[in-house]
Amino acid sequence: MPGNREFDYLIVGGGLAAASAVDGILETDPDGSVLVLTEEAEPPYQRPPLSKEFLQYADVPRSLLYVKPDGWFDGQERVCLEVHQRVLVLDPSAMNVTTARGNVFAAPRILLATGGRARRLNAPGVDLPGVFTLRTVEDSEAIREASCAAGRAVFVGAGFIGMEVAASLTVHGVNSVVVEAAERVWPRILPPELSAWMREFFEARGVSFRLETCVERFAGAPRLEEVVAGGEHIPCDFAVVGVGLRPCVSLAADAGLAVDDGVCVDAYGETSHPDIYAAGDVARFPDPVFGGSARVEHWEHAREHGRSVGRNMAGSRERYELLSHFFSRVFDLSIDALGRTGDVDLTVLRGTPGDGPCVAVCVIDDRVSGTVLLNASQELETARRLVRATPRLADLGSDLDNEARSLGSLAELAEQVNSENSGEGAR
Repeated sequence: MPGNREFDYLIVGGGLAAASAVDGILETDPDGSVLVLTEEAEPPYQRPPLSKEFLQYADVPRSLLYVKPDGWFDGQERVCLEVHQRVLVLDPSAMNVTTARGNVFAAPRILLATGGRARRLNAPGVDLPGVFTLRTVEDSEAIREASCAAGRAVFVGAGFIGMEVAASLTVHGVNSVVVEAAERVWPRILPPELSAWMREFFEARGVSFRLETCVERFAGAPRLEEVVAGGEHIPCDFAVVGVGLRPCVSLAADAGLAVDDGVCVDAYGETSHPDIYAAGDVARFPDPVFGGSARVEHWEHAREHGRSVGRNMAGSRERYELLSHFFSRVFDLSIDALGRTGDVDLTVLRGTPGDGPCVAVCVIDDRVSGTVLLNASQELETARRLVRATPRLADLGSDLDNEARSLGSLAELAEQVNSENSGEGAR
C-alpha cells in the first residue's frame, strides 16, 4: 500500500498484542485495511525468549522471535507495517496520529498496543556503561555480549526478569548475585513456601541472594565495577535492573483518555473514546474472575486480549473473560501460575517441589485464589477451571490436600457447587 495514509484500522505498537490484533481484525473483516506502526526496527516479536533462549545462544536469529513468519507482512495486501515510526501525538477528534517523522496516519478505529518500558532505578551511577535493563531485542543482545566477556553480574530485582536472566546466564558461567528489596524471591508470583524453596533451588545452582536489600549506587569508572547495596560492595562486570514495567500511557493521557497505571478499557477493549481501543500490557481491564480492574503483563494475555480486541474493533461484541497465566522456564523447572498467588493466606501443596509434578493451591479469605504448577503443565487447563470457580474451602472439605483426589475432580466439585448455588439464586 505505498503512499496510502488512510486505513480502516490503525494499530500503534510492535509486540504480540499488536500482531494478534491484526489476526482478530482479519478474522472478522478480511477486506479491511490495517496499518501497524512500531518504533522498533523489527516486525512484531515475542519478548519471553529475550530472557531465556535468545539470551543464552548467540546463534539464535532475530527472526525466530517474530510473531509472524519472516517476511509475512511484506506479502500481505491488506496489512501494512511501518517500522521506525514513533507515534508522538494521538488526536481523538481527527482520529489520526502523528509520528516523530512528521507522518500523519488516520483510521476510524485505532488500537493502542504500546506495551511498556522497563523501570529504571533512581540511584547514582545507574547510567554507567554496563548497567542494563531488559525489554528489547537490542537489550538482550547487549546483555548476552556482556555475559560472554565477563564472569560476575548483579541482578537487581528477584522478579521474573532477575530470576530468569540469572538462570539463563549460568550457560555462560556467570557468577550471579540477585539483590531484592523484598524479603523473598518472586514475591508477586510465588507464595511464601514456594518462594523459600525457589531460593534454595537457585542457590544450589550457584546463584546467591541479598534479600531485604536496596541498591544504594552503581560505581566504577569508566564502566561499572561494583554495586553498593545494603552497605556491601559487590564486585561485578555488569548489572541488569529488573524492577518492573512502566506502561506507556503518555500517548493516551495526552489525548485525554482515561488512564490509571494503564489505559482504562471496558470488557470489549474500548477506552473512554468509543473508537479508540487498547490491548495487552498497557491496558487496564475489568477483572473477569476477581472483580475490580487488572493490568496483566503475561504473554498469554497479550495474545488473547489482542485478538479479542481486534475482533471487537472489526464489529464483534465479545467480552474478554480469559484467566491468563504466567509461565517461566528456569534451569530444568517449568512454572505456571494462575490467579492470585503471591500474597496469600494459605498454601496447600499437592506433591513435593522438585520431586516430580507439584501443584500449590493458594487461598485468600477462605477461597481458592490461584495455583502454581511446578513441572505440572499438563494440569494447566484443570487448574484454570479450579481458579475460575474460586471455591470456598468449606465446599472442598478435606479433599483439597488429599492427593488421591485429582485436581480435575476438585474443579468439577467447585463447578457443581457454583451451578447449584446459581440455580438456587434463580429460584
